[in-house]
Amino acid sequence: MPLSVTVETRLMKRTNTLLIMLALLVPGLTVAQWAEFPTGDLDSRTIRTQEKVESLYERGDYKRAHFIYSNELARQGDKYAQYMTGYMYLMGQGVEEDPVKAVAWYRIAAERHAPEFIAVRDQVLQTLDDEQRARSDELYVELRKECSDIVVVMGLLAADLKSMKSFRTGSRLPANATSVVVVDPKTGRAVSADHVRNRYLRNVQIRVDFVTDRLEIDKIDAEDVSHQMESLWERVRDYTSVVGDEPDSLYASP
Repeated sequence: MPLSVTVETRLMKRTNTLLIMLALLVPGLTVAQWAEFPTGDLDSRTIRTQEKVESLYERGDYKRAHFIYSNELARQGDKYAQYMTGYMYLMGQGVEEDPVKAVAWYRIAAERHAPEFIAVRDQVLQTLDDEQRARSDELYVELRKECSDIVVVMGLLAADLKSMKSFRTGSRLPANATSVVVVDPKTGRAVSADHVRNRYLRNVQIRVDFVTDRLEIDKIDAEDVSHQMESLWERVRDYTSVVGDEPDSLYASP
């Protein structure tokens, strides 16, 4: 089966599972178009991990499923996994029931403003007292520093910049070639060095634009970003060190 069909089928399955769970908390929700986020294509290992954890959850192996959702997929910016981690804390599936931790995970899952996640986040938040909300704030900030979109993208950006520096060590092919040819580190095929470099630059620019938009700072050219990574990381640390939820209905009265 082609990968695109496999991925589409799996995403439909994830969406259906999610809607069933959401319906237990917020009846009448509709499917959102999840916001795009520049992670690049899912690799085969991540796809296998997603399939494995969903199978574990369906079989009732909640402890193992929770571990994979929270420690593997959620750390990659997988919003479904972040939601599931919170859901399992809320329901006490594989872990001790803990609505404070559940809300913290719901809040990180809702950072792309998917209406379903926002609705669940707000509904559960309204059940907490002041002390519990304060604890939720603390846990949420910790999660922002570890697996918010901007942190994940910065990690990918750093990896791309490192790859741009190292790809030149790829094998050069015939000495009489009219242009420099390298082995593409992604595909293993012989391509021009410019082709690889331009692909990296496109990815870098997309990710840099995402970061600068989130930080609301001036655009940075992909060619120049390597010299500004330290200052970008500092800004990201400041950005994720405060509670960053939108103020829509977060602390609305019950």
